[in-house]
Amino acid sequence: MSEHKCGDVLKALLIGSLVGVVVGLLFAPKSGKELREDISEKAKDLADKAKDEYEGAFEKSKKGFESVISRLKDLELKAAKKAEEIEKKIAD
Repeated sequence: MSEHKCGDVLKALLIGSLVGVVVGLLFAPKSGKELREDISEKAKDLADKAKDEYEGAFEKSKKGFESVISRLKDLELKAAKKAEEIEKKIAD
């Protein structure tokens, strides 16, 4: 699955979770103050989960980026060696 699609799925999941929590709390038999406290607490929990997911995705993309950079450096060295070999053959 592409990174863009993963991000869309993650957004949809978080939004759906938030809507589900809010709807569930609105139909719960609680006072207004208790309901607001519950909504606030659930929103903080979801924000923490979203932050954790973001940090995980960031670390994963950072590792992927570092892997690509490493691979490109290896390819650069190989290309430089091949260029030297070709120059030597041409010089001979």
